[in-house]
Amino acid sequence: MNDGRHLAGTQDSLDVVNNDVSRLRLLFVVLSFVGAGCARPAGVIFPPDDRAPVWPPPPDEPRIRWLGQLATDADLKPARSGWQAFADAIGGPARINSVSTPAGVAVSRDQRVFVTDPTLRCVHVFDLNARTYGAILDVDGAPLAVPADVAVDGPRIFISDSARRAIFEFDAGGRFVRTIGRDVLQRPIGVAAAAIEKQSGTRLYVVDAVLHACIVFDAAGGELFRFGRRGAGPGEFNVPTDVAVHRDIGVLVADTLNFRVQRFSHDGEFVGEFGARGDGAGDFAMPKGIAVDGAGRVYVADAQFENIQVFSSEGRLLLAIGHEGRGPGEFWLPNQLDIDDNQRLWAADAYNRRVQVFQILPEPPARIEASSAQMR
Repeated sequence: MNDGRHLAGTQDSLDVVNNDVSRLRLLFVVLSFVGAGCARPAGVIFPPDDRAPVWPPPPDEPRIRWLGQLATDADLKPARSGWQAFADAIGGPARINSVSTPAGVAVSRDQRVFVTDPTLRCVHVFDLNARTYGAILDVDGAPLAVPADVAVDGPRIFISDSARRAIFEFDAGGRFVRTIGRDVLQRPIGVAAAAIEKQSGTRLYVVDAVLHACIVFDAAGGELFRFGRRGAGPGEFNVPTDVAVHRDIGVLVADTLNFRVQRFSHDGEFVGEFGARGDGAGDFAMPKGIAVDGAGRVYVADAQFENIQVFSSEGRLLLAIGHEGRGPGEFWLPNQLDIDDNQRLWAADAYNRRVQVFQILPEPPARIEASSAQMR
C-alpha cells in the first residue's frame, strides 16, 4: 500500500508539472501574438507633406521646402519589436534622449547627424540609417565643457570647445584622436574642415571670438597661418562666430558684431563682403551661422531676425526663410547651419530645442535653360 500511495503521489506531481508546462506554453503563445500585434516597422523620418511650408510661397516657384526636425531620438522612428512593446508595458517606456540647446550641426556622408549641445555638455549623434542614438560626452576621460560647433571630414569629427580652448578630433567610431589648437586658441566657435585643391590633406578653419581671427590648421593639427584681427575694416573681425569653406567661392566668415559676411580666398586673402547693420532685407542684426550649397548660394542664420537669409555668391539677397515662432520653419535663436550631400539644409534652432531640416529644391528647367542661354 505504501508503494501505491507513492505511485499516486508521483503521478499527481507529474500532472501538476504538465499543467504548469501547458500554461507556460499557452502564455508564451499569447505573448507572442500580443507582441507581434504591437510590433512596428521603422517609420519614414521625414515623410512627404503637401502642407509643409515652402519658400518663396505660392504662386512663386518654391526653392526650399521644410522637411521636419530632430528633437529627440524618437524622431528617428526606429522599428519596434513586439517584445520591446511588451517590455515597455511591464517596465515603463525607455528613456527619451532630447536635445536641450543645439548650437552646431554637421552631417556625415553616412547620414549621421552631429549636434553640439553646450547645456548638456555633449554632442548628440543621430544615425539616420541605423535609426540609433549616441552621444560624445568626454575627451580622453575629461568631460566636454562648452561644445560650440562640429565639423565632419570623411571619418574625422572635429568638435570646438569654447571653454577648453581647443578643437578635439574623433574618429568615425567616436574614439578620441588628438587635441588641436591648445595654447593657440582662446575661444574657438565655428569650425570647418575642407580638402583644398592643390593642397595636401585637409585644412581646418577655426574662427576665434576672442582672437578675432580665423586660424587655419593642417591635417595633423599644426597651425598653417591665420588671418584677421579686431576691427571693422576689410579682413578685420568683431567676434566672428562661424566659417564655411567652398571649393570655388573660398572661405566665408560670419563677422557677427560687424553685421556682415566676409569672403576670403582659401589662403586668407580678402575678396569682398556683404551685409550691414539694419532691419531691411539683406541687412543683419546678429549673423551667426553660415553655409554654402552646391550651387554656391550662401545661407546666413540671424539670431536676432530669427530667420535664414539666402544670398548669391556675390552677396545679392535671393530670399528669406522663417520668422520668430515655434512652428515649422519658425525660429527662436537659430545658430549654426550645415548642408549635406543631399542638399538638405540643417539649422540648429537653439531655444526651440531642435534641429530643423529643409530641402533645397532643384532649379526649375526654364531657369536653367535661361541661365545657359545667358552664358552662351
